[in-house]
Amino acid sequence: MHWPLISGGLTSALIGVALLIFGSILLWSAYRWISRRLELAAKKPKFSAIMAGLFVCLSIPVLVFILFYNYQRTSEAIIATLRDEVAKTRQTSIENTEGMIRGVAGTLNLLAQVAGADPDFFRNETSRDILHKAVTSAPQIDAAYVSFEDGFHRVVTRIDDDRRRSDPKIPATANWHSSFIDDFSAGEKRSRHRTFFDTWDHVVGAYSVPTTMDIRSLPGYPEAKATRALVVTEPMINPDTGYPILSVRVPILHNGNFIGCASANITLDVLSRFLATHRASPHSMTIIADPSVGKIIAVSERHKGVRLAGGKLEVARLANIADDDVREAYRLRTETNQNDFLFRSPRDGRELSASFMRFSKSYGHPWEAIIITPTNDFIGRLEKTNQQIVVIIIVLTTVELLLIYVLSRRLSQPIENISHELKSIESLNFEHPANRPSKVREIAQLQSATALLRNSLQSFSSFAPVELVRGLIRSGIPLALGVEKRNLTILFSDLEDFSTLAEQSTPDALLEQMSVYFQQVSGAISDEQGTVDKFIGDGIMAFWGAPVGLPDHVLRACAGALRAVRRMDRVNAAWRAEGKPQLRVRIGLNAADVLVGNVGSSERFSYTVMGDGVNVASRLEGVNKTFGTTICISDSVFHAVASEIVARPLRHVQVKGRKQDFIVYELLGIRKSDDPEIEVRPQDKKLSEMTWVASKSFEDGDFDDAARRYREIVAAFPNDPAAKAMLAECSSNMVPIRVK
Repeated sequence: MHWPLISGGLTSALIGVALLIFGSILLWSAYRWISRRLELAAKKPKFSAIMAGLFVCLSIPVLVFILFYNYQRTSEAIIATLRDEVAKTRQTSIENTEGMIRGVAGTLNLLAQVAGADPDFFRNETSRDILHKAVTSAPQIDAAYVSFEDGFHRVVTRIDDDRRRSDPKIPATANWHSSFIDDFSAGEKRSRHRTFFDTWDHVVGAYSVPTTMDIRSLPGYPEAKATRALVVTEPMINPDTGYPILSVRVPILHNGNFIGCASANITLDVLSRFLATHRASPHSMTIIADPSVGKIIAVSERHKGVRLAGGKLEVARLANIADDDVREAYRLRTETNQNDFLFRSPRDGRELSASFMRFSKSYGHPWEAIIITPTNDFIGRLEKTNQQIVVIIIVLTTVELLLIYVLSRRLSQPIENISHELKSIESLNFEHPANRPSKVREIAQLQSATALLRNSLQSFSSFAPVELVRGLIRSGIPLALGVEKRNLTILFSDLEDFSTLAEQSTPDALLEQMSVYFQQVSGAISDEQGTVDKFIGDGIMAFWGAPVGLPDHVLRACAGALRAVRRMDRVNAAWRAEGKPQLRVRIGLNAADVLVGNVGSSERFSYTVMGDGVNVASRLEGVNKTFGTTICISDSVFHAVASEIVARPLRHVQVKGRKQDFIVYELLGIRKSDDPEIEVRPQDKKLSEMTWVASKSFEDGDFDDAARRYREIVAAFPNDPAAKAMLAECSSNMVPIRVK
């Protein structure tokens, strides 16, 4: 029976070998002709011609052969394997489902026989042991019960977390529940008497509740009474657990008369778990459904068996299940009336196999098994065919690999060197050594262009901030005039009493100290991904959030300012030990919407920021003079990162050119950081807490209390100039400070 497949595979192999030999001769001849033409023209051969000729002559024939040979064998094997696996999974699913229902039906027949022989047996408490054994006889049975025409009803159910949540009266330790309902003769006193157990027969709680429930109206009961045969209901949602169940009912006959039903509720979760562990392939889906009503009985992805409609859970149907592939397969089956077919997934275009098969007529219910399988799941199973392909590839490409290795080393190495050099240039690392010139024209031109690019960027980086150049390269912003509006954080730094220092120091000594200052501050800015805009005398202007956007630019600016100040503190300590003058840094930070971009003329421009927010940052640097502080931040900065920094309020100020005043804060540290350059120091935390209390009294107009609070700060921190300044402000006319 396998001869046709072998014959077809052998024919494919022979034709493929013939194509391989003919194609190789033809393409090699063409390649040799082109090479001779280039040699006669005394020109360096083009890189594209060499690589194209090489791979066409050596690779294409092999690939054509492999594809041609493998096509028929693979397609036949895929179809055969898929059909076999789907058939086995389908049959297993049907047999398990039928076995599950029949097993429960057998248990119920025994209960019905007991009740029919002695109708009063189940009216005694001892009968609940029989029901408990019925429940534990199969994991899919959630409840077993007997119901009689006179209204009497006795049940034993499992108790799980879902049932405990549905009824707060159920004890937390309960795992079993037994109850009975009085018959109709009890009248208005008819009640449901509930008992709960942690382990069977060990009672942990009980209560009774009046009821008017008529068991005879439950789904399936009238059918069992009319047919006097086994009845399986449609799936329904269990109101206690939220999961789908179905009920199986067997009539109870006494002397040939119908007196009630023995029933069991089957949780379909057990069947769904079975389907999930017995798939046709890793990504297939198996469904048991009732095609007469379209309801889903069980599904291997069990969360898809229910859906929320109108705020209530209901059993999903094939037409509305939350799976596009299943709905499409159901639609095609309805239109074509085919049981087995291939189709494309409406979600991602994958090829899928759909298989529908009805249960046997002897089962008595019009259910069917549905299997949706991606055909790609079976490609990986063709190990035997793949092994044959690997052997053929090894034999046919051994010579090819030897030839390619020699030539590719000579061709690819210069390109790899250029690639590494370009990566270094992208990060503005200009220490990459020069490469030996290539003999291939295009590669030699690339090497020359790369060297020119490296030299040009190295020169450009000497006139512009390295971080700015790196940011422009990565962001892809063209060097052309133009600005855009962005929210940035702007920093201005300056030195205290720089004019006096410049007069008292020699030019060389001043240059040496200023170089250290510029290096420390600009390095701190760069470490937090900031952009140094320009050096203005003894000042530095920088910003965060451009050219490359930073979602946390405000916090990074605060960290950069703290690093700059604390690094200069270490430098000043060393200078103090050497007897050199110290440089005290003052910084202003503001976050605002500003214009950023290339500004200037068509011949000369710079990447900078403009706007009122820049002016405010500059004025904030000057506010430090008033309060003797180090880092002043605006309210926009504080509110943006208030939960991540420690700062203390100073007071409302009004900068020149602005009518509206705003409160200024001094930045002290970054919360939740153990980095010594930005962490909150113990004295800073205490200083902040005391200042917030004093500031509140000051802003509320209680200047006497504010003065008392600021005196407490001065007592605790004698060298705090800000507290001293605010103490003086408590006796002033209390108008906002105007900052020029």
